Amino acid sequence: MAAPMPTPRERLVTAMGNISPLVILFFLCVFFALLTFVIPGGMFDRRTLDVMGHVRTIVVPGSFHPVASVPQGFTELWAVFMRGAIEGADRSFVIMLSAGAMTAVIATGAVDAGIHALVRRTSRFGLAFIPVIVLALGACGATFGMYEEAIPFILVISPLMLTLGFDSMSAVFVMYWSIAVGFACGITNPYTVAIGQILAGVPLYSGTAYRVACFLLLMTVTSVVIMRYAARVQRDPSRSLSAEEDVENRRRLRASPEASTAAALTPRRTLALVLLLASFAVLMVGLLRYEWGFVQIGGLFFWMGIVVPLAGGLTVSDMIAKNIEGMRSVMVAVIMMSAAQVIYFILHDANILDTILNFMAGYLEQAPKFVVAYMMFGTSALMAALLGSASGTAAAVLPILAPLADVLHFSKQVVVLAFQLASGAFNFWMPWDGIAFTICSMAGVSFFKYIKAAAKFAVFVYVPVALLLLSLALKIGY
Repeated sequence: MAAPMPTPRERLVTAMGNISPLVILFFLCVFFALLTFVIPGGMFDRRTLDVMGHVRTIVVPGSFHPVASVPQGFTELWAVFMRGAIEGADRSFVIMLSAGAMTAVIATGAVDAGIHALVRRTSRFGLAFIPVIVLALGACGATFGMYEEAIPFILVISPLMLTLGFDSMSAVFVMYWSIAVGFACGITNPYTVAIGQILAGVPLYSGTAYRVACFLLLMTVTSVVIMRYAARVQRDPSRSLSAEEDVENRRRLRASPEASTAAALTPRRTLALVLLLASFAVLMVGLLRYEWGFVQIGGLFFWMGIVVPLAGGLTVSDMIAKNIEGMRSVMVAVIMMSAAQVIYFILHDANILDTILNFMAGYLEQAPKFVVAYMMFGTSALMAALLGSASGTAAAVLPILAPLADVLHFSKQVVVLAFQLASGAFNFWMPWDGIAFTICSMAGVSFFKYIKAAAKFAVFVYVPVALLLLSLALKIGY
């Protein structure tokens, strides 16, 4: 019997799934370049400010003035990709080194053997693993602002979730949603809360109790959503968003609920596991205590990719080959992260970025007070999606929104809360998000299927809960 013809919707979804994200990013760049011929130029004056030992350039509120726009044609854009590549070179190399190191470590069989040993002893917990990992990763994002640094963990979480009987897409949800939502909650996040409160002129780390409550609620909601999906996949694997990809993923990672697929936990693999855990412990200490940057993190992964695989039994030739294989697997993701910088350069070089910001801020003065918090949330979310940097968004948005709060007799604490919660609204599911593409590539899942699922989570779960928390903050006089 002939298979039924696919519907137009199914053909559209299939066609979208076959489009490279780089193609979408290219057309977005063309769109924003065309806008530079339409939107008039404008600029705020800027001044420097020392924020926790870092010099930040912030806008001067009320200083917006028209300037000539600089339309971005081919002659202005022909080398802009290289600017993006150079701007993000440190982050790109960390991703490549971490992917290479973890691929070499996985090739020893140590991760496979260790996960199966863990699952054999704790398999009764099943779904309970999910909220534990979500809370742990979310806390890292909320306290010391871990974000891109968490990418390598997907190479451990993915085989763990497969071994527990879930799928690779649930691993991506656990990994990225936890970090993105935790980062946005920002209990003591230096990139959102600290910078935001300093720029807004409120006491540093004040209002922590309410942010802790926001964190616990959003982590609970995130865990429940992921657990519902994971339980559905466990009951009916055909409903998995990564069912096709996981056939290869389980073979590649030797990860399935059957212990017979596991490598034996030999003494050398045990040593490799101990060294791997020690490396991640050093990473946490470096981030928390010594404020490591990408240079130090990259150095750690460089040596991890050499020492741990050799200790686990790989030859020097195999160790090098596996490191290169891992780096090659994320090359497209690295290119995409470089290309994503182009949108910011287009808007900035055309002198229209401040025009867009001033336009959105102008509407806040005319809005009824009860919707001001929501409009601040929306303004911050849109700017964060365009700028791709929490601290950069803070420097651009808060010097305008905070003084506006004085005029409107509005709580500056709520302004900072709206800004930080907005940082988790768009960023983790935009089609140009290089971090999401990197995680999906490393987990072996469809990027567009992830985008669709993450967009539903953001629109129907995260944003409504965030707006509810903003309303409650206004109600209690936060």
